[in-house]
Amino acid sequence: MKGSYVLLTELPEEQTITIGSLKAIHFPPGYYAYVGSAMGGVETRISRHFRSNKKIHWHIDYLLQKASISGVIVCETKERTECTIAQVLSNQFDSIPSFGASDCKCPSHLFFASEETKLKSTIMAILNSLDMHATSPPYCHASLSAIIEMRITCKLTFEGRIKWLK
Repeated sequence: MKGSYVLLTELPEEQTITIGSLKAIHFPPGYYAYVGSAMGGVETRISRHFRSNKKIHWHIDYLLQKASISGVIVCETKERTECTIAQVLSNQFDSIPSFGASDCKCPSHLFFASEETKLKSTIMAILNSLDMHATSPPYCHASLSAIIEMRITCKLTFEGRIKWLK
């Protein structure tokens, strides 16, 4: 499956984290939404985010050394939609400048909120407004460790719909 995704994370304590070429960045405690794409396979990309033993490559890898993943929203698309999603989220949330956007012209692909519920509900509403057919979570309660088997475990059909995985 190809598409875009929103990785939801929680950072329980204030942190200053060195993020590759972005240098040291201050992160307040709270909830973060990272918008990414996986045109080579969503299952593989998301399962990589859950691994703790991996080569640090993307900006999100640095953050995930300190933050925990609380959920994933997956949107199956044939086209790259992560920049569209990121641009709309930038009108709703504070962002970390240049984070995750080294290969595009977006100001950021990482967004912050102090309340998890507001972050989730706003993202779902935004995706609905983009005609991505999102509805209220949860769609399934897959084990995050079994994310790579999500189609079988949750019996999901990814037909241009957004799925909430938690």
